[in-house]
Amino acid sequence: MPEPRVPVTGRLIFGLFVIVMGVLFTLDNLGLADAGEILRWWPLALIAYGVARLSGFCCRQSAVPGALFTLVGAWLLLHSLGYVRLGFGDLWPLVLVGLGAAMVGGALRRSRIAAAGGVPGEDISSTLSAFALWSGSVRKVVSQEFRGGDVTAVMGGHEIDLRAAKMPAGSAVIDLLVWWGGVEIRVPEDWRVSNEAFPFMGGIEDATKAPAGEVRGTLVLKGLIVMGGVEVKN
Repeated sequence: MPEPRVPVTGRLIFGLFVIVMGVLFTLDNLGLADAGEILRWWPLALIAYGVARLSGFCCRQSAVPGALFTLVGAWLLLHSLGYVRLGFGDLWPLVLVGLGAAMVGGALRRSRIAAAGGVPGEDISSTLSAFALWSGSVRKVVSQEFRGGDVTAVMGGHEIDLRAAKMPAGSAVIDLLVWWGGVEIRVPEDWRVSNEAFPFMGGIEDATKAPAGEVRGTLVLKGLIVMGGVEVKN
């Protein structure tokens, strides 16, 4: 019989990282290694993670995060070795540019979907658009033609209740952009949740129960969570 595979989890990776750092600093204290010289190569970890995401090795394959981690890791490695002068402190405002571009892109994408319709006579309440900046909101969606939407929380939060909504199309996508914020989503007990969002120094918790009977809809979560949290429950 084949041996069971050890699942590669965030806890496993972080534990191995702690062990490596402990051994490295011990060798440095004993005069057997130069920790500073070795730590110059730390961006190799970002490159390795990016390549793993690009190839799907030991994790879910995803092109955009994989390319991002690979490029950032390569740039930081070149900067650490002295081949590139510009560091993160010089270019950090580009993070704001990326955040703004993601917000504008999401808004334009939702506008095109609403304008195109896709379904004759579709009511505007069938799409969700929630935005919070340094604030919070509570939304209850009761549409019987729910088709997804976008949720943005920048240093703010949302409480979204979808338990009274229906999903006739079989699936709906919610595009998330959470930056130092939090989002709580409640879904019906006969919906399935598919998490395809990318958390960076943040997290997504799916606390929903598996549907006991027929699945009447699949809610797909996409987007980016940075130093924030998303919780989905029944």
